[in-house]
This record gives sequence, structure tokens and C-alpha cells, in this order.
Amino acid sequence: MEQKSLREQCLYQWVNQQLNNYEQACQFELISGDASFRRYYRVTQNNQYFIAVDAPPATENNPLFIELAQILHQHDIATPEIIAADLTQGFMLQSDLGDLHLANIINAGNYSSLYPLLWSSIYKIQNISKNLLTSIDKYNKAFVLTELAIFSDWFVEHYLAHSLTNDEKKLLEETNLFLTQQFLSQPQVAVHRDFHSRNIMLKAGDINQPLIIDFQGMLIGPICYDLVSLLKDCYLVWPQQVVNQLSEDYRSQYYPNIEAQQWQTWFDLTGLQRHLKCAGIFTRLALRDNKTGYLKHLADVVNYIRQAAGQYPELKAFSDWFDEVIYPEFIAKQAAENN
Repeated sequence: MEQKSLREQCLYQWVNQQLNNYEQACQFELISGDASFRRYYRVTQNNQYFIAVDAPPATENNPLFIELAQILHQHDIATPEIIAADLTQGFMLQSDLGDLHLANIINAGNYSSLYPLLWSSIYKIQNISKNLLTSIDKYNKAFVLTELAIFSDWFVEHYLAHSLTNDEKKLLEETNLFLTQQFLSQPQVAVHRDFHSRNIMLKAGDINQPLIIDFQGMLIGPICYDLVSLLKDCYLVWPQQVVNQLSEDYRSQYYPNIEAQQWQTWFDLTGLQRHLKCAGIFTRLALRDNKTGYLKHLADVVNYIRQAAGQYPELKAFSDWFDEVIYPEFIAKQAAENN
């Protein structure tokens, strides 16, 4: 890794100290920078592999990450092993889980059989006692509304350059309050909050040994949240009918006391809240942080929004506005970007 920045040099020196091997220097390779400010490096030394994490303490809550890793491990949920950590500098050395994510192996021929193999991981997370999770926040009305505001702020106003009228602002306010009520009316459990194909790694390629990463955003939230994150993945789209059946399979196996139609409603509207937020986050990453790679997934996110909103009479006004005003502007914006 040539031309290291000062921070990379510090991380490099720290990792060498942890591995206690000054005779053979580590080889470093940047393997990813995710949607946060974290950066991950593969470290090679004496044919052994590790992951070095640069997680600046000004932006990343590393003590919480370590605490959550321990709690997940205690509940038989596999996560990367934290070998060493320097909380002052924001450095961590972790076990190397390889390069195989669920996203690498899942396809149209196997998704309906692979997803149920992950049910137990979601259920284990949901059953972590809240008494052990006092360090994480709970979704409340203000929190849900703040997430929904990312859609109007970044997707509508910044990305589409659409100036909201007072009537449109009122419509969004009413829509957001409805979604928030549905969001908070569900049983509230521990949620990973980003449980999707890119955050599930497979030990030795074995779907029966999933390893969960990127869990630092865990919260107490809706019972449908992680399931909808998995089945309505922003990076993978499957037929709606099959997705709904998989969701129903999960409910009937783990929560048979919840009525099926109520579950479906929660599932749809939790997904809508998440995808509105994601539309805002993806455009914010592009416009503010120059991470434009997420824009290629916007069309799928927008289609999720249209699909979910169009099913519920309570959202007819929002659905009509989105289809008649926002969607054409989005199509025009995409066309302009592709020229």
C-alpha cells in the first residue's frame, strides 16, 4: 500500500505492534470503505490473514461496537473476533472472515431456499434481552420522523431539486405520522438494522454458518425490521409474491400468535419506512460524501416505495403524488445522468 496517509501509517504501525512481528512487515490492502466512515484493510503476515479497521472515534462508537459483538457472541450469533482494539485512535484488529458474502452466492434459483436458513439468526437477535442492551437507543416517534426526513431533505429537495410546496409538506407530514404509528405499534425487539445480503458472510462458503457484520447500528425497533431488510434488500429484488410468502413462513414459524394480515401490514409499512430512508441516504452519500456507487440501486428502492405505498388506502394521496410528481422527475434525473 503505497503513499499511505498519516492515519494509514499509524494504523499500519499499530497492527505490526499487535502482531509482535517486526522482522516481516505486514502487507496491507484496502478492501472496503462502507457507508460510514469506517475503512477495512486485509492484513497479511506469515501466511496469516487479519482485518484491520480504521474507525475514527469522532464518528464511530467503537466501545459500543465491541460491547455488541460480545453480546451477540454470547447469544450464539457469529461475528468477527476482535483480537485487539485501541479506542483512543479508533483502530481494531479482527479475524478475517474471507470475501464470501451472501450476495455472492444468492440468485434467482436459490434465494427462496437460502433465506429460511437465516431465520434463526434474526430470531436470536430479536430475543436478546433488552436488559443487556441498555447502551443502544430505542426507536421513538422523534427518531422515526428524523429518519423519514432524510427522504424529503436529500432525495426530493437535494437530488431531484424539487421545492416542496406547503401542501406537499403537509402530505409528507401526514404520511410520516401514519408510518411512524405503524412502526411503533409493533412489538419492539433488538434489531440489527442493516440485515441484508452484503452484511452476512459465509464461513467456508457454508450458509449454515452465517457471520453477521456491520451491527454497530443496532437499536430496539419493530419486529419486522430485520426480516424486511433481508427480503426487500436494496441490492437484490425478488418477486413480491414469493417475498410475501417467505415473510409469512417466518411469522408462522416464530410468531404464530400474530395475525397474518397484521404481520403483512407491518412488514409492508416497515419496508416503506426503510426504503424512504434509504432513498435519502443513498442520495446523501452521493451528494455529500461523493460515494456515487449507491445511485445505481436507487431505481429498485424507488420501485419498492411505489409498490408498498400503492397497496394501502391510507397512503393513496402519497402514492398518487409520488407516482404523478416525484417518479417522473426521478426518471428524468436518471436519464440525464445516463447521457
